[in-house]
Amino acid sequence: MTEPDAKPTRSLIQQRIDLGRRRLGALIMMIGWGVLAVLRVVFLDVADVVDWVMLVVTLALALYGVKLWFDYRRKLRAFEDRHGADAGRQ
Repeated sequence: MTEPDAKPTRSLIQQRIDLGRRRLGALIMMIGWGVLAVLRVVFLDVADVVDWVMLVVTLALALYGVKLWFDYRRKLRAFEDRHGADAGRQ
């Protein structure tokens, strides 16, 4: 008898789609916040503290995107090691 709270196992296609979402989120974070950080540097008013704070925030978010990218790569590698390189593709 199974427990009613037990979650059903997600299919390989759904798992691959979830990995794709992680990839897209990481790319958006890296590229989007990276571009904003570059724009902050170009239009930086050296005397304005708020500009410096915003520059640090945009750089931190871009670096967080890099961390998400490495997390995605690690999870993708584990998924493909467990199920095969073409698992979940149509």
